[in-house]
Amino acid sequence: FVPVTEVVDDLVQKVSVVLLSGPEADSVPIELIAPLADDSPVSKILKGNMRLYHLCFLVEDIEEALKNFRSHGAIIISGPVPAELFEGKRIAFVYTPDKYVVELLEK
Repeated sequence: FVPVTEVVDDLVQKVSVVLLSGPEADSVPIELIAPLADDSPVSKILKGNMRLYHLCFLVEDIEEALKNFRSHGAIIISGPVPAELFEGKRIAFVYTPDKYVVELLEK
């Protein structure tokens, strides 16, 4: 895997992030995340078992996507907020009834 972005410190989310990609042109990027502070949401996750934390989906309208998730019983964890890694594009996190964490990234 090779970096496809610089390492970015996102002070709103209290994390340091970088996107990595495989050698194939159609590789799915992997986001590596590290906490910047003890009160970062990532700090709690790292104290548990290491595993896939969330999936991210690109959406046209984040407000409409959040409305759709809410109507299906999801809980909004955070956002929408601008994300440094994505050049200020808005992101939000939701927790689904099936106990998955989903990140939404607005185009």
